Amino acid sequence: MDFNVHQRQGGAEPLLFEDTSSPHQQAPRSAPLHHQYPQQGPHQQQQQPNFEQYGQYMRDPMVANMAMQYGSSLATSGKAYVEQNLDRYIPISRVKFYFAVTTDYVIHKLILLVFPFLNKEWGAYQSSGNEPTRHLNSPDLYIPLMAFATYVVAVAIALGNQGKFTPELLGMTATTAFVWFLIEIGVVQLAMYLISVSTEIRIFDLASFSGYKYVHMIICVTMAIFLGTMGYYLAFFYSSAAIVYFLICTLRYIILPDAAGSDRIAHGSKRRNNLLLLIAFIQPLIMFWLTYHVTYGPDAFEVPGKKL
Repeated sequence: MDFNVHQRQGGAEPLLFEDTSSPHQQAPRSAPLHHQYPQQGPHQQQQQPNFEQYGQYMRDPMVANMAMQYGSSLATSGKAYVEQNLDRYIPISRVKFYFAVTTDYVIHKLILLVFPFLNKEWGAYQSSGNEPTRHLNSPDLYIPLMAFATYVVAVAIALGNQGKFTPELLGMTATTAFVWFLIEIGVVQLAMYLISVSTEIRIFDLASFSGYKYVHMIICVTMAIFLGTMGYYLAFFYSSAAIVYFLICTLRYIILPDAAGSDRIAHGSKRRNNLLLLIAFIQPLIMFWLTYHVTYGPDAFEVPGKKL
């Protein structure tokens, strides 16, 4: 028997198994693949969404009022949730305490900062109870914040008088001062941890006392504008003595709580004394670093692509 008869006759490969029981149900093997799937008719096509119906629905006054009420209630509940949970990470109520100041307090506190040698009452304060308006020695963050912004403007004016001002200088001055502020806080916190000294001073108290030096930095820059180099150094030496004296007289009641009488530093522990002196004497160093360039010009700062 010739097994190649199908190849010679039709040229197609022979079928090994051929179903001859129902020939009408067999589909041609050469039919295209897409013929095996029925095409959707016009009645089977998905209907496109009618946006006009949605627009008419939203223009209904009753629906609009319901949507506004729902959005308002959602915003109110979200605000309450944020306020309740944000206080876990950022003590908002405690921060408000440091901004509870009055005009009378600000004026007397600025006089105390500039002329601390005239003050005779250096009493202790309760950082958790008293408001700054009740005790002049209590810390606040309003004066440091305003003094920081004023310092940046004063530096810009001083360098503008020298013809060296550029817009980039404002951001650079603020960033540099803020970075040194963070470094100072970190150094003091690290020192407290290394010498194992636990005090009642809080992080916001430390930020407040550290920020008071910007008041004296404004004085130094202002004197440099009007009196030049000699005026700057006179203001710097006086401001350095004033801020050191102010911090020692104020913080000794917090860092040296076990000592009694006026001789607190002599009777305090050596580690606590060193911590107190570190906080006080680090202020003039940072003050000089952030203000000396207003006398000699801003050559120490370089803006990318420009030399100031």
